[in-house]
Amino acid sequence: MPPPARRSAESTDPAPDRERVWARLWDAHAPALFLFARQWLADPSSAEDAVQAGFVKFWRARGAHGGVDVPLLFAAVRSEALDLLRSSSRRAERERRAAIDDAWWEADPLVGREREAAVRAALEALPPEQREAVVLRVWAGLSFAEIARALDANENTVTARCRRGLEKLERLLPEECRESP
Repeated sequence: MPPPARRSAESTDPAPDRERVWARLWDAHAPALFLFARQWLADPSSAEDAVQAGFVKFWRARGAHGGVDVPLLFAAVRSEALDLLRSSSRRAERERRAAIDDAWWEADPLVGREREAAVRAALEALPPEQREAVVLRVWAGLSFAEIARALDANENTVTARCRRGLEKLERLLPEECRESP
């Protein structure tokens, strides 16, 4: 292993390193965080605000000082999203738009419109607790332990929510939308 590079007197500022870590962390998790925030915030701009505010809150508290705790990052975004939802005076407008807009689902552009609609409808039919567990497991790729930390729930509870949600999705989805084992 080569020795660490020496820094010159001019480059003692650790800010560029922090910026690179910030950028890598953002690139790795922002899309999943955005999808996660869209569960509560139908308006994409509000979801972006929640992701940015949660990310900054997380960064100030933990990210700049050491290891990256991904479940805590999801918990920070969840907290911001719920705060935005509670404080909004336009809740009725958001609920109306959620029924006709894309709601929190961001579909893969390669997936056909019919499949997209079927998957979106099936996900929206799940209870919120099951939906968030399934989204974090399938789309964000978190482990059950990480999901439990992000949702401040017991790991067994999260596992059961995910299992029940996936079972319900299997019943709700048409055969052509299911992946073969």
